Amino acid sequence: MVVSGKVKKAAFYCRMNHSNHDYTQFLEEIQKSLDGRYGAGNWKMTLFFEIESGTNPNRKKFLQLKSEIRAGKWDVVVTMKADTIARDWKQFMEFMEACKENSVEVICIRGPEEAEPIYKRIQQFARDYFEGSDCP
Repeated sequence: MVVSGKVKKAAFYCRMNHSNHDYTQFLEEIQKSLDGRYGAGNWKMTLFFEIESGTNPNRKKFLQLKSEIRAGKWDVVVTMKADTIARDWKQFMEFMEACKENSVEVICIRGPEEAEPIYKRIQQFARDYFEGSDCP
């Protein structure tokens, strides 16, 4: 949805752990997606790039982004796929909860699906199968 007059603050989280570390290959695709969602010129993006395993809970840029989300600095987080956020489901859930609590939209440019439906399925699974689950 395009909201006139409000510039969205977008954080592009790009984590790679393979030999091709060229995040610029994604920028045009992200620009088109953000233009389509918010309108050209209605967003400003900052890059959070790191070369790291998605299972490492101490990723510097990941922790910085979570902290800034909690501080209210971002309207939207853009990533290429949901598993870029984390390869550990607990880390993924903590990240998504921080986004939810701070009204931060999470956009996955390439499927197979957005992060929000994955987050909701994991929440439901925890409620259904783990008695006393504190999963929101």
